[in-house]
Amino acid sequence: MLQQIGEERRYSGQPNALVRVRLVRTALELQSLRPEWQRLHSEAAVASVFNDWAWQAAWWRLYGRERELQVIVATRGDKTVGILPLYAQTTTQLGLPVRMLRLLGEGGDTYPDDLGPLFARGEEAELAIMLATAMLRLPSYDVAALADIDACSEFPAALAATAQLAQLRCSLGRAQRIACLRLPEDWNDFLASVSGHRRAQIRQKRLNLEREHRTRFFVWNDAERLGAAVLRLAELHRKRWGAASSAFASAEYRELHLATMRDALARDRLRLYCLEIGGDLAAMLYAYRLREHIFLVQAGFNPQYARWSPGSVLLEYALEHAITEGNHALDFLRGEHRYKERLATHWRETVSVTVCRPTIAAAAFRARKVYVARTNAKVRNFAKSVSLP
Repeated sequence: MLQQIGEERRYSGQPNALVRVRLVRTALELQSLRPEWQRLHSEAAVASVFNDWAWQAAWWRLYGRERELQVIVATRGDKTVGILPLYAQTTTQLGLPVRMLRLLGEGGDTYPDDLGPLFARGEEAELAIMLATAMLRLPSYDVAALADIDACSEFPAALAATAQLAQLRCSLGRAQRIACLRLPEDWNDFLASVSGHRRAQIRQKRLNLEREHRTRFFVWNDAERLGAAVLRLAELHRKRWGAASSAFASAEYRELHLATMRDALARDRLRLYCLEIGGDLAAMLYAYRLREHIFLVQAGFNPQYARWSPGSVLLEYALEHAITEGNHALDFLRGEHRYKERLATHWRETVSVTVCRPTIAAAAFRARKVYVARTNAKVRNFAKSVSLP
């Protein structure tokens, strides 16, 4: 059911630009948004793989049970100019039911970065205020906890300012610190930018592997066998990380990524880098290409080839491919690993914003959050105080 929320507004500098805000609440309505959503995504100044329609719709289909869709859509005439994808869910905090608003695409066993709204280019400031106002007017929620928004988005600051005017408690802060690598125009330029030791390592690892095995690097492009590729990626990921990672553990997680990968492959956005060793698909690196940036999502390799460093060799082949393709940066997304620290040339952030209404349930949410933070701090301090032999 479409629901009108907020009021019709005219832009301050555009008296004829009447913008209407409505609420989308069903999967069928979400499906109907696809053309306009994808158009807006392609035109928006700030956009990611994870706030594209493909990820959002697949996530809702697989994880939407016991949740309520709350997508705020701003239109001018028949053109969509803003989308804020949300859902509502009731959780329990300190024994009390708490009605939460969260960003669509995040939750369950998924942890994407760069979620949040889309805005028509050049209209971000006014649309951010408009959608923030509409969100705060939604009925029956205690806490809006919106995490992992691109720090370049206008929305977090607009929401914080709007919440302050409404005299609501609001916190704004860093969610994730993400490593990035700037890419030069030529692979030889990249080799020249690293130390002589590192350059020799890259060449020697490839040479050692090629001396012992027949090897092949390629980028997956077989749409019919993509499902089998995802199963192999999940297997290699488990072999590499074991219980240290929950990725690909659930059927929903695997299907979500397969659905998104299918869409991305059809639109030339998927970069599933592969390394064969002796005919065996031994290492895979799952990434997306968007706006001349490569975003690394997951990886895995068969530990039986560990002495030849297949993960490192594949990453370096992927880097060479990304540079040759004309990409400007490689983004490692969330997760702390030493290889990211070693390769990073700069860092970026995602931000989170939390708004609490004056309810007992919201107070329980805040109290639990403070308790968890203090407990974690005590654990960290204790760990630092313990000297291991």
